[in-house]
Amino acid sequence: MIELYLSKVTETSETEQAGKYYARVSYKQTMTVQDMAHHMSEHNTMFSEGSITGILIDFVKCVREMVLMGNTVKIDNLAIFKATVEANGLETLYDPEQDKVASASIGTLPEGAKTGAAVKVIKLLAQSTGDFTREELKKDVKLSWSDKTKAEIAAAKGGDSGQSTQNTQSNQSTQNGGESQTVSAPQISGTTPFAETTSVSIQAEQGAEIRYTTDGSTPTAESSLYSAPITLSDTATVKAIAIKNGQSSEMASKTFTKSDDDTGEND
Repeated sequence: MIELYLSKVTETSETEQAGKYYARVSYKQTMTVQDMAHHMSEHNTMFSEGSITGILIDFVKCVREMVLMGNTVKIDNLAIFKATVEANGLETLYDPEQDKVASASIGTLPEGAKTGAAVKVIKLLAQSTGDFTREELKKDVKLSWSDKTKAEIAAAKGGDSGQSTQNTQSNQSTQNGGESQTVSAPQISGTTPFAETTSVSIQAEQGAEIRYTTDGSTPTAESSLYSAPITLSDTATVKAIAIKNGQSSEMASKTFTKSDDDTGEND
């Protein structure tokens, strides 16, 4: 889910955008390599978080190396990475008065210079490909207003800004007959206690996405997205919520205990 907020261009702006509202993305956090490694390690993988971190760090270094060698690097269903330049405008390839030729280098042209450094700036270009093209993203993205913008919209309609978030959520969950549609809490199942590992499954009502944690923290809309059974190798408490049409369910919680006894109950 991508949250949006509205930014208004000042009325005094001399552009045609003056006084208009424009949607902007409200970014939740910046995910580092370590954050991504932690996220990936929770996706039913045999690799540890440390191993994934090392692989990602080496991968980034190799991408940089290939780009600086003049190659393009295509990561399927993500982006094509390549170097590009912002060039200086050269009037001639050779200036006999200054005895200077066009140079394959980075720099600025002095005032009045006819030739010199060909490149003003070099930069990295990432071009979306596969599942990350505009058309593909449009099919899968889910958008919502941030709580602050919901309040601003409600206030613009003349409602009580203090209750705007609640009213907006109520409007989103009200359908035929004006009855509020609640989301059922997900169901967590798996064997506990367990000897070596256990596979944990989470189910929710149709059309709902599941967000979960395994560190005991309370899950939110930004927590890990459940897409496949979770493999646990140590004692852990799995907590999960279901989200549908912007509405969150009550939290479900279940503790899975590692034991020397290999007999366990599957529930």
